[in-house]
Amino acid sequence: MPASPHPDPFTGWLRDHAAPLTHLDPEAPLDDLEPLRDLIGDARVVAIGEHSHFIDEFIRLRRRLLRFLVERCGLTVLAFEYGFSEGFPLDAWAQGQGTDDDLEGHLGETVPVGVDDPLRWIRRHNAAATRPVRFAGIDIPAAGGSLLPALTPVADYLRDIDPETLPAIEQAMRIAASFAGTSAASAAPAWARLPAADQDALTAALTRLLIRFRAVEPLYVSRGDRRDYDLALRRLEGACQADYGFRAMAGLFAGNGLTADTSARDVYMAESVLWHLERSGPGSRIVLAAHNAHIQKAPIRPARTQVPGPDRIRLQSTFLHTPGLDAFDGILHTPAATVARDLEEGKTP
Repeated sequence: MPASPHPDPFTGWLRDHAAPLTHLDPEAPLDDLEPLRDLIGDARVVAIGEHSHFIDEFIRLRRRLLRFLVERCGLTVLAFEYGFSEGFPLDAWAQGQGTDDDLEGHLGETVPVGVDDPLRWIRRHNAAATRPVRFAGIDIPAAGGSLLPALTPVADYLRDIDPETLPAIEQAMRIAASFAGTSAASAAPAWARLPAADQDALTAALTRLLIRFRAVEPLYVSRGDRRDYDLALRRLEGACQADYGFRAMAGLFAGNGLTADTSARDVYMAESVLWHLERSGPGSRIVLAAHNAHIQKAPIRPARTQVPGPDRIRLQSTFLHTPGLDAFDGILHTPAATVARDLEEGKTP
């Protein structure tokens, strides 16, 4: 077929801007990633996206990028699309606590989103590093699968700080346990089947606890300390955001939801990044690993860019219209996408 007399302008743009990568091997030399250095500059947060979870090529490339950003660009924290509350024991493990075999127990029944290999690399790196790399979760508990990873440590906190509130949080935990799952895909339908009285009682209990936390902050801090208060509050906020998300998803599937209602989760994740950044010490810089839909700079809308290019990203079984060149500072392309080993072995979300 003869060449088109009207060449695709995006092809020309790629020819001028693209930099080829030589391999995906996480342990291979990093020189081919050097063009990213100018793109990153002195940014305090560098986000690595993926259009789908559970893809082997993305997982391996993310590990290469983590090495590059830590070893050559000086980033110090890996923030992951993983529960905020659940991230703290993983950080302790990454700093050398326990044995190498303990990681599987920490991860438990969580959805295999590719966090285990980066954690193992961080633990090995930290064994000889002058400045250790930290790990931070940023998401709502269990990615919306259960409120219990956040509420259980909050109950432990209140048992010492404010035992008068235990009936309220115990009620919330009883209801939360009745629909808990490993991901929002299982928990959201189970929540929707709850009696409306239970749904409302859960929301009421969480809201009352959150308002009390904020209203009596000086009292709580005086009975404990600032760090424990801030941590318990952030966990409770995650449970509240997840509870709101169940209502938002129910409205979405029923066709009567409010516009952009599910954005509450994205707001929580963004605020969690700031929470960790503010508490990670001077000079801290974060690598953020999350789905493209959580990190893009442009809103989800039909693409209107000067250079025609990628105009949609994959989201499970559908596509989101997104102006790729506006939404991201760089796009990494792999010629193939292979289902990750964990899913092939039946460890499905």
